[in-house]
Amino acid sequence: MREADRAASEDHGMPSILLMERAGLAAAAAIREAHPGARAAVVVVGTGNNGGDGMVVARHLAEAGLSVRVLAPGGAAPRTPDAATMTTIAAGIGIAVEDLAGAEPPAADAIVVDALLGTGASGAPREPAAAAIAWMDVHAGPVVALDVPSGVDADSGRVEGACVRAGLTVTFHGDMAGLRVTPGAAMAGRVVVADIGVPSAVSLTPVAWLAGPGVAAAVPPKGAGSDKYASGAVLVVAGSPGLTGAASLAARATLRAGAGLTVLATPEAVQPAVAAHLLEVMCAGVPDAAGHLGGRSVDAVLGQAARVSAVALGPGVGRAQETTDALLALLDRLERPVVLDADGLWHLGAEPERLAGRRHPTVLTPHSGEAARLLGRERAAVDADRLACAGELARRSGAVVVLKGRATITASPAGDTIVNAGGSPALATAGTGDVLTGTIAAFLAKGMEPLAAAACAVAVHARAGELADRGDGTIASDVLEALPEALAEGRR
Repeated sequence: MREADRAASEDHGMPSILLMERAGLAAAAAIREAHPGARAAVVVVGTGNNGGDGMVVARHLAEAGLSVRVLAPGGAAPRTPDAATMTTIAAGIGIAVEDLAGAEPPAADAIVVDALLGTGASGAPREPAAAAIAWMDVHAGPVVALDVPSGVDADSGRVEGACVRAGLTVTFHGDMAGLRVTPGAAMAGRVVVADIGVPSAVSLTPVAWLAGPGVAAAVPPKGAGSDKYASGAVLVVAGSPGLTGAASLAARATLRAGAGLTVLATPEAVQPAVAAHLLEVMCAGVPDAAGHLGGRSVDAVLGQAARVSAVALGPGVGRAQETTDALLALLDRLERPVVLDADGLWHLGAEPERLAGRRHPTVLTPHSGEAARLLGRERAAVDADRLACAGELARRSGAVVVLKGRATITASPAGDTIVNAGGSPALATAGTGDVLTGTIAAFLAKGMEPLAAAACAVAVHARAGELADRGDGTIASDVLEALPEALAEGRR
């Protein structure tokens, strides 16, 4: 976005002050639309261009009839050339910059506009900006951020210190990764992208892609002349004593996501229990070690894999030592695309590099805790920098990585990144990860490239969560049954 601003001004003759005027005008319009009954606003400005945007917002809100005050740490007005001009224009209609220190808290129904730091800031805010952020954060009424909430790293979503928690963020010309991945997304609230007139000739490569449910259009549908193998055949390797539900959910999800045929390879000891719940899935019991996958399971699983085009490996397989050896052997010998999830990830330990030599695509689907174990670091470190950690794990493993959570991130070893735009708190329940694993496997079995298969599955799964949302009582089976509707809706 910084490069877009530069290119618009220097390469295409668009005056930067015109972009600032349009940004402030668009933000003021978004604020009035979101809060039509507001009668007062307090705009907190910094000394840079974000503060200049704030001065434009203050002027347009005042012209619309709101009572407006502009506050700044130490009373320091915006001073970059364009911002200083906007400060002078605002002063011409009686809007002066006041010192934030000692200012009375705004009325509860007033809008607080954060125009303090903007996209150029990184790291923990220093004083006096940190004190200004704290002043804004005690406000009980609506808070609107311009460009990015102060304290959020616009490039990564990191929050390293004091941070504004906005209900609405108005950003300009294009979206930003830092507003879409946690923890930044939690601070940004609803995001509105405002057109500020950057010329269409300004073309830049995105740092990431934002995917919604419409990406389901990329998933090959069953054709009129398709048979069950042409629609995608999947092998699910899953299950162990006490963990048969994961196997059932993953296997059923493959079919609800459009696969034509699913085989479940599960330990002989639990095969009858699993098969009783699966009418449409072929359940193959494989030799086991005390109910778990072991060395004697490997050849039997490979035999089943010969009839399919993709494999889901790991849901509910348990953590027996014999299973570690079996799964690592399977990863070495399976000549099919593999989705590795749940206990399957546990058996990798902290050695994602073991996968780098696989000749066939691999997709990993860790949550933050699993990613932390694979990377050899604390979970909090992953949660604090999700974009970087997803990319690092993809590079080290040579696999596509689906880092699950709010705004799930899909990253490829080549550095491509896709952030999911949808989702629901309803997905925060046991078993939904198994449903996602089955969905990815189904899309891989249809011949999709692994990054696309994973990102499309994440988007369809997220939309299914929204469609299935029954409040706190939503279960994974509800999400599973909503997959066909999510697919059909995304293709319309």
